[in-house]
Amino acid sequence: MITIIGAAHVFDISERIEKEIRMREPSVVAVELDRDRYQALRSGQKGGDVPLIYRLLQLVQQRIAKKFGVQVGEEMLTAVDTAKQINAKTAFIDLPAQIVLNRLMNDISLKEKVMLFAGGIIGLFTSKERIEKEMDSYYSTDGNPEGGFMTNLGSQMPAITRILIDDRNRFMAKNLKELEDRFGSVLAVVGDGHVPGLKRELIGRELEIIRLQDIQKGKEEIQEDKRVEDNTEISFSIEYKNS
Repeated sequence: MITIIGAAHVFDISERIEKEIRMREPSVVAVELDRDRYQALRSGQKGGDVPLIYRLLQLVQQRIAKKFGVQVGEEMLTAVDTAKQINAKTAFIDLPAQIVLNRLMNDISLKEKVMLFAGGIIGLFTSKERIEKEMDSYYSTDGNPEGGFMTNLGSQMPAITRILIDDRNRFMAKNLKELEDRFGSVLAVVGDGHVPGLKRELIGRELEIIRLQDIQKGKEEIQEDKRVEDNTEISFSIEYKNS
């Protein structure tokens, strides 16, 4: 059984993520991170020796997260911490960030780089209200988020979509299959934009899907969980064959 929770790095959903994990008590909690990105989030490391476009996108995420009163990636850290508390394994299932970054810089056209940079600049000055309206549009398009937003993204920026979404979906789906085969129950916390592609890649597997919209709607229903355990975290990085 694989449970996929659609999340977002810039919204206040950590309590609900924790609740969903505790309710299910999976053998493995998988997160849309590689080990290096996890360590960077845990230490609060920012920037680094990365291209300007990547630094710009990081800054956009940080500003949006601040508007919603959270730190970027807080929900991923909560997932890892909750796995530790329930004595579940932790799997970092995403492609290494450096590979993604190299592909992004080497494989996309100048046109897509300009579009990405322009979108980042606009994002720096986007209001909280505008972001909420955009999310409403994302949820409502054709009664099905992937029907509009993701299709439009793919047609406008095909290389970026392939590198940031499609390639990573295939990699994460492969790792989720291996984890399910090895450990049984797996709960994965990934960006909501990855959910439709993961569903396609995991056809034939028993799936439970929880979208970001469901998480946000249920945030007010959170109650303190009755069980907290202090166990040693067991973590590994699935991207390495010798893990």
